[in-house]
Amino acid sequence: MKYRTLGQTGLKVSDVGIGAFPLSGMWKQPDGSLYGWHGTEDRESIALIHRAEDLGINLIDTAEGYGEGHSEEVVGQALKGRREKWVVATKVQPNRGIDAAKPDLKAAKARIFSAAEESLQRMGTDHIDLYQLHAIPHEATGPVVMEALAELKRQGKVRWYGISTNHRAAIDRLKTYGPIHLLQIGYNLLEREADALLTWSKQEDIGTLIRVPLAKGMLTGKYAGPGAAKVPENDLRYERYQKPESIDALKKLPQLNFLAEGTGRTMPQAALRFILDHPGVSCVIAGAKNREQIEQNAAAVDVPPISDEERQRAFAIADTIRTPGWT
Repeated sequence: MKYRTLGQTGLKVSDVGIGAFPLSGMWKQPDGSLYGWHGTEDRESIALIHRAEDLGINLIDTAEGYGEGHSEEVVGQALKGRREKWVVATKVQPNRGIDAAKPDLKAAKARIFSAAEESLQRMGTDHIDLYQLHAIPHEATGPVVMEALAELKRQGKVRWYGISTNHRAAIDRLKTYGPIHLLQIGYNLLEREADALLTWSKQEDIGTLIRVPLAKGMLTGKYAGPGAAKVPENDLRYERYQKPESIDALKKLPQLNFLAEGTGRTMPQAALRFILDHPGVSCVIAGAKNREQIEQNAAAVDVPPISDEERQRAFAIADTIRTPGWT
């Protein structure tokens, strides 16, 4: 495994981290049905985290909203007795229960404090290394939300904080209320609109975690071409995979297989390598459901870089492909 400095935090993080949304598994809906990530099991999720540690991975990203907190619970179980080896990132929904039209500023601030305490309890830890806003706060609540994050840092419950968004204007607005230490940015071979944001982040010494690097599985090759797998109806990706642009994309995606064939890379590794080659990237957080997938993800750091010729050929193909907006 290779490591990079996460911007101004000074933390050394593995090139490849774990995106822990799939570890949520399936969760019960109000009507009693199950919905979420198909094909996961807690015992295997814990095993894949332990395997990732063996491979040198040291960053895992979860959220209070992943499986109604279940992802955080799984992370907590997996890191018992080994917490000090990991950089743990999680996220908070700052607008939950807050009326945008008539926001209660006291409640908005309290939401951050209470959510942090609940995340700490679910994960069985006394601090969160990287705490991120999972949405842009309402315009009126931005100052108090940032005040709450700063207070959590002073208390030692949060080491560093930032936001998960691709919206530069929102980032600039929040920066007027306090520092932004890291950004979680949606970026992949099919959705490259954040290229300029990544470059700016590097200039500002803001660390970056890259989400949806495999476009929710579209870039794995698993769901495209002969013998392609199908996304189950109770999988959270199902509806997007049924959209016309997704169906068309899956027909075109095999054209990108040249990035894997005879190159020493698998298709997922090529997609991850493309992101790792960007100088504005600190860590790519790829989802995994089992040990085999985490092993493949980790190996992306050692495959050949994407050449300029390959990159331009891939861009020409990718620019003909519309996506349902994963980032």
